[in-house]
Amino acid sequence: MIFEESTEPLLQVDSLKTYYKTKTGNVKAVDSVSLFVDRAKILGVAGESGCGKSTLVTTIFRVLPRNAQIVEGEVKFKGQEILKMDLKTFRKNIVWRDIAYIPQASMDVLDPVYKIKDQMIETILAHEDVSKAEATERIYKALESVGVPPEKADMFPHELSGGQRQRVVIAMALLLNPSMVVSDEATTALDVITQAKVLKIMKDLQESRKFSMMFVTHDLALLANISDSILIMYAGKVVEFGDVEKLFRNPLHPYTKALVDAIPDLRLRKKKKLVSIPGYPPDLENPPKGCRFAPRCPIAMPICSQKEPPLTRIEGFHYVACHAVTKQ
Repeated sequence: MIFEESTEPLLQVDSLKTYYKTKTGNVKAVDSVSLFVDRAKILGVAGESGCGKSTLVTTIFRVLPRNAQIVEGEVKFKGQEILKMDLKTFRKNIVWRDIAYIPQASMDVLDPVYKIKDQMIETILAHEDVSKAEATERIYKALESVGVPPEKADMFPHELSGGQRQRVVIAMALLLNPSMVVSDEATTALDVITQAKVLKIMKDLQESRKFSMMFVTHDLALLANISDSILIMYAGKVVEFGDVEKLFRNPLHPYTKALVDAIPDLRLRKKKKLVSIPGYPPDLENPPKGCRFAPRCPIAMPICSQKEPPLTRIEGFHYVACHAVTKQ
């Protein structure tokens, strides 16, 4: 799909399909997903667990499990199709150097048997021809930039707190000054106070270094203050995509509205009644015909269970896949 606002995006995903093969069929985890991330901008990707967010990320980084298959679609980074690129070339010239990854669990990146400094040095030397002394100096500066004392570099991962480990991973992601950073639920395992501190660090670094970012989370409220645009996923599909202010002020898809209504507002004197979404997400091995949200949708029409709604531009940078909206 071609978005009118997308002129020369840093990252562009077009009609991507990634399925998981099982003994009983294919799980359609990412099904015809299109998006773009502009230069020096932050795209927030939100949706409940199982909607395909992490599969989207692992497809971009080409670290899918063996039973996963990219059925069709393109992923272009700086105009290059990276899914068809030689894997060694991709890992040598693109990953970490140009597009970095911050995982949900810091221990997925940090090796428990190596000191922080040794792991960070290895990251630099694997991609750049610099001296060990120069690499070490860069490591200390990187740790200081995320609020970690340089002496922590001589510690093992288990000797740091969860918040410190997550800051170390952020520092590692930025070691090679990438053009883009992808954060996959990077703050989920942290307490609220530490989460706020880590988010502020990430936002400040993004603004100062002008890199692009894809921030993936199941918590829509987190994206309000850091994102320029937001993509809402449901059951492997994009249901709404647009400017952050438009999406929060005027959510169009019933699923997005339900997510916004579920966010508590502490500013209100009168307590707001939180709304839950009845039912369960569909089985992606055998998804319902038509709109996948239709079985849970309060405004579903007969056409919703028969025909899949296309992602349609409504006004400005605001796209939605809903028959009830496009019919108006």
